Amino acid sequence: MRDCYLVEYDLLEYRKSLELQKEIRAIKEGNRDFDDFLLVLQHNPVFTIGKRGTREDILVPEEGLIKEGIDVVEVKRGGEVTYHGPGQLVGYILLNLTRAKTSVDQFIWKMEEILIMLLKIYEIEGWRKEGYPGVWTDYQKRKWKIAAIGARVSKMITSHGLALNVNTDMDHFRMIVPCGITEYEPISMKQVLNKSLVMKDVYENFENTFEEVFDMKLEKISINKFEEMIKENAKS
Repeated sequence: MRDCYLVEYDLLEYRKSLELQKEIRAIKEGNRDFDDFLLVLQHNPVFTIGKRGTREDILVPEEGLIKEGIDVVEVKRGGEVTYHGPGQLVGYILLNLTRAKTSVDQFIWKMEEILIMLLKIYEIEGWRKEGYPGVWTDYQKRKWKIAAIGARVSKMITSHGLALNVNTDMDHFRMIVPCGITEYEPISMKQVLNKSLVMKDVYENFENTFEEVFDMKLEKISINKFEEMIKENAKS
């Protein structure tokens, strides 16, 4: 019995992901029984500015962004400025929290728990840091941020979600003040393990951990079916 649909993208253009989430939110707010979705994907290189972020958190001029092919988008999620790009696992969790019997605080805790459990599979110890949403790890006697949380909850409908640095190009993080944090640097699983990981394997482990933490059964559907469902319900 399905509790939540799963949709996987190899690479999804960030602005398109915003449109898809906007459409799903509109449908779910009008029809509280509409389906829940987990989107697992990677993005084109992009800096996103959350509700507490500013353009000043991006440390390079426009010419530098153009040279690196990095887009800049302002979004309605929590948090400040962060980076998305190939090699980073992004999970967009589109749920009705009332139906899931989950509070906003529990939702954030569960996202962090998924990441901590996923990292443990790869023998990386992840942990929470009070006052700093996301997941952290120790490496070479320093504390590093390995995953970010940047979700939006409105009318108990969730959007956006989390991002885990797997094989991410970490040089791009040096072009911003990530999540407003200056005293700690971000790190990737590749750096900690000193090897690249197969993204499809990380996807699968993430999805299995999601099912366990949220106590939900996922049913994978194609991208075409997913986008058709949105179009059909947006018309009705």
